[in-house]
Amino acid sequence: MKHVLIGREGLLKAEVESVKKDFQLEWVERVETSCRLSETEEKLECSKTARVTAESQIELLKSDMLWLKEHGIISIADSVLNSEELDKTVTHLLVAAQNDGYAQGYSECSQHVASALKVDWDTSRSATHGADTEAALAAAKTQFNTLQLPVMDLFTVALQSEDFVTQLREVFPDKEEDENEDLA
Repeated sequence: MKHVLIGREGLLKAEVESVKKDFQLEWVERVETSCRLSETEEKLECSKTARVTAESQIELLKSDMLWLKEHGIISIADSVLNSEELDKTVTHLLVAAQNDGYAQGYSECSQHVASALKVDWDTSRSATHGADTEAALAAAKTQFNTLQLPVMDLFTVALQSEDFVTQLREVFPDKEEDENEDLA
C-alpha cells in the first residue's frame, strides 16, 4: 500500500506542478495582454489627440481660405489697381502713346499730302516737330514695365512667411472689423 501511496503522491505532485505551470503561463499571458492593452490605449489616445489637432488646423485653414476668398484677393487687387503710382505711370504711358500716335499720324499724313500734291510740305509748325515721341513712348513703356509698387513689397514679405494669411490680414484688415472697432 505504501507503493500505491507513494505513486499517488507522485502523481499528485506532478499534477500540482502542472497546474502551477499552467497558472504561471496564464498569469504571464494576462500580464502580456494587459501590456498590449495599455499600449493600444496609449496609441488610441495619441490618435485622438492627433485627430483633434488636425481638425483644428483644418478649421483654421478653412477660415484662412474663406478670408482670402471674401476679403484678401479683393483687397490685394484693389490696392494694386487703385495705387497712385500705377495711376501716374499709366497716365504717363497713355499721354506718351497719344503724342507718339499724333506725331506718327501727322508725319504720315504730311507724306501723303506731299506725294499727292507733288509739293514739299512744311512740317516745321507741327506741335511734334523735332520731338522724339518714339523715345518718350519707349521710356514710358520701360517705366511701366519696371514699376515697383510699395504694396507689392508688403505682399512679397507676407508670402515669404509661413503664416502668410495672418501677415496679409495685418496688411489688409477687414473693413467690417475696422468699423466694429471704431464703434466700440
